[in-house]
Amino acid sequence: MADNVTAEDIKNFYSDARVLYRRLAVDNARELVVCMEAIALWIFLEGMGFPNLVKKLLRTHDKVVNMIMDEASLCFGWLESITPPLPSANVSDMPLTQELMGGKPINSALVYRNRMDVLSKVNATVSESFAIAFDDIIREVSGMSFAELNVQPLLPDQHDARSFPYHYPQQAPCVVGKPLYGLKSTDGVDIAVYPVFTPSSLMFYGGSASSAPMNIPNHTPLAKEEYIPEIKRGIFFTFYRENPVQQRELENYLERSFGDRCIEKVTMQQVPENEKPLWASVVFCSEIPVLAIMQGRETAPMSINGKKVWAGKEWM
Repeated sequence: MADNVTAEDIKNFYSDARVLYRRLAVDNARELVVCMEAIALWIFLEGMGFPNLVKKLLRTHDKVVNMIMDEASLCFGWLESITPPLPSANVSDMPLTQELMGGKPINSALVYRNRMDVLSKVNATVSESFAIAFDDIIREVSGMSFAELNVQPLLPDQHDARSFPYHYPQQAPCVVGKPLYGLKSTDGVDIAVYPVFTPSSLMFYGGSASSAPMNIPNHTPLAKEEYIPEIKRGIFFTFYRENPVQQRELENYLERSFGDRCIEKVTMQQVPENEKPLWASVVFCSEIPVLAIMQGRETAPMSINGKKVWAGKEWM
């Protein structure tokens, strides 16, 4: 926000940010931490002279809002990566963000050039402002406070983005011309959606850090004649010692991703009271979550409330 803002401006801004956060985290079941980080990124971009994206998104179609969230998540992937995105003179890998900002050039390479400042400002906004402003919404969705989520800050040089293809889609030329489809926001602005990249289905089935599911049906226990062995419906999750995931945190995330009745049973590692489990075995009611998360791989990286997790089949 600009330096000459008034107290009323700040009040109105946080009111808008709360409405957008609720829409993302509650109505669209997006990942709690990534939503906060995305809104903080849009605030940072406004400070760089870009239009106020938060206010514009409040008047924009849900499908576009979700795709712009994916563009923000793509940015975070690059910001934490040791591999910078390839610059492009004529093509943006954030076409919807750019269009909603009135065509002012914006792409992940531009954001990456300011990566340390971006990471610092986003982390500070999340931990100092949104931790308080959004705490009631976080409790409503997860059953935990912001502090209980133990949110880890975004850090640079964590990995090579090329080793996480499901979360950091390969850059591809934007097909300029006839859009895939057109949408119109409530204020009459035409939004043309172009095929910049094809995200993995994990981005819509809850396996990636960037998205939660869309229209995933509730699961019901299998009838005896259609019984599928547990080994085909199970996933073994391992957590990092410095930032483990709690059982209710894991269950809430999976249920938001695949429906309230998706889990048949959860087995957490048994540890002393002063320690936290480092693994959990989950058996789902169907194969849908397993197929969506694993995508035929033996191991798959995930993020649950900003905490890095590995999903695996070979340990089941």
